[in-house]
Order: sequence, then C-alpha cells, then structure tokens
Amino acid sequence: MTREPIPILNLPGDEDFIRLPGLFRRWELNDVVELGADFHLEDAGEAADGTQLIAVYRRERRSTRNTTTDSSSTTNNPNKKEQ
Repeated sequence: MTREPIPILNLPGDEDFIRLPGLFRRWELNDVVELGADFHLEDAGEAADGTQLIAVYRRERRSTRNTTTDSSSTTNNPNKKEQ
C-alpha cells in the first residue's frame, strides 16, 4: 500500500523553523525531539544500507497564554471536573 504525501500547509510562523544539521534515523529522533519546541520532519531519502533518513526542523514554541494573572478572565475547560 502506497500512501500519498499529505501536503504541508503554509501557516503563519512556518518560516521560523530552522533545520537541524545532519540527517537522522528514526531511532535517533528520541535524542533530538524535546518538550517546549515545535518540530517538522521530512523524508530525506535512504542511507546506503536502506535505512530511512529524516530531516528535522525546529522552532521555539510561542506562548499563547496570557502571562498576567487576572482572576476575572478564566478559561473554561470542558474536561475539568467541578469539585
């Protein structure tokens, strides 16, 4: 079964991704990906032994939360249980 690639949307901020040097194998991604950043992975072909290679792009995650504490504006979390 061959999958068609999913087109990447050009969203605001996509230009902020910076390519990490080198190409990575699937099992190396655990050492590259970390919390607090957004990642974009692209197929980069195969190594001589047939192993899939992946190009990794990273950008710092933008904070969308309001950094001031204002008790008058609370967010409604539908998953949060009332006590």
